[in-house]
Amino acid sequence: MKNVLAIILITVSPIFVFSQNRNTIHCKITYLPTIKYENVSTKISKVQAKKIDSLIHLKSYKIDFSDDDLKMIKELYEKKDFQGNKIYKISESTFLTLLKQKEINIDFSRMNSASQSITDLLSSVIDGSSFILTASTKNNQFTFKDNFSGMPGLKELQKYLIFYSIYNEITFCKKNNELVKYYFGRKNLMKNVMHFMEKMESK
Repeated sequence: MKNVLAIILITVSPIFVFSQNRNTIHCKITYLPTIKYENVSTKISKVQAKKIDSLIHLKSYKIDFSDDDLKMIKELYEKKDFQGNKIYKISESTFLTLLKQKEINIDFSRMNSASQSITDLLSSVIDGSSFILTASTKNNQFTFKDNFSGMPGLKELQKYLIFYSIYNEITFCKKNNELVKYYFGRKNLMKNVMHFMEKMESK
């Protein structure tokens, strides 16, 4: 009898744990070199869970630019490093197209077929604040692993954009975490757009 009960408990426990994690966004951040942790779960509604399911299955992602966005894009396009070289090396024609169209449509299939550069690999292992974000719904579990101190590589941009959309509707991690707020803020989104355009042009 005890053996039967043990088998039942072993079988039911994972199901119970999984059901407990449904409709949540789990945020785990490791702060280096101090090795401090932040571990927070945020409950979401069924309506929000359905929106996340839709985001996960998107084939492309459209960003409409406001006047403030275009101003930031212009500033980033003109920004130079200490040696006088442009930080974002996109062509003038691409830059002018962005200004004219006031939108960009990012095709995820193009990103998934792209090869990772050394810069992408370095940014993914940089010291700072590595994180694991997991969105769990009844139908899906979607995980994004990266570093708040770097920039997502080309293949990780899809996950970044999905969690960007989630964050700007549902604040996850600690609400007063300025690092997370900046990472999923509008200015950092524009930086990622410029990074994406540069990588697509260099393919």
